Amino acid sequence: MNEEKEVYSVPRFLSFIDLAYLYEGLKVVDQHFQCEIDKAEDKDKIGNLNATCQSLYRSAFISLCSTLEQNLDELAHMAKEKQEASLSPGDLKDRGIKRSVSYANKVLGFSIDINQKHWKDTYVLYDLRNHLVHYGPVFSGSNKHLNLYNRLKNSEYVSFKSIPVFTLDHIEKIINTFMLCIDDFGGRRGNA
Repeated sequence: MNEEKEVYSVPRFLSFIDLAYLYEGLKVVDQHFQCEIDKAEDKDKIGNLNATCQSLYRSAFISLCSTLEQNLDELAHMAKEKQEASLSPGDLKDRGIKRSVSYANKVLGFSIDINQKHWKDTYVLYDLRNHLVHYGPVFSGSNKHLNLYNRLKNSEYVSFKSIPVFTLDHIEKIINTFMLCIDDFGGRRGNA
């Protein structure tokens, strides 16, 4: 059966809406995997289901980070156009969310306080995102990896077994934290 599915898309400056879509999808995935685990009698099958579920959660986490980065980048470009700034975000040496925040503060005159808890947490979560993308879920004995592990081991956003483990509650907390960043950046707290 080759049915075309109806698909919705949002403009890039509204990409934070994708956070809600992703969360709703994860709720369905979580329920499905829990049903399969409850029915499974084989310990190996349960382990495989849990491993698969965690792989999906890690992918979702990386996608959440990407969505935040895209949203902040678009908000920076929109503010650039509105203020008719001569510099573009790409003219700065920073990359990712740091570039968007630096651009907003240095070029656009925003006053985003990155010392707030949600920004500090977001930067640590981005370090975890980078670790997962570049090294996978295993933490080696290197100082860099151990430092990140120590910063995250008591985190409200992820727990650790031998690897980072995400739950639906973790994902919801991450989304709420990212939304605080978007609120700061988007002017709903006085920066527009």
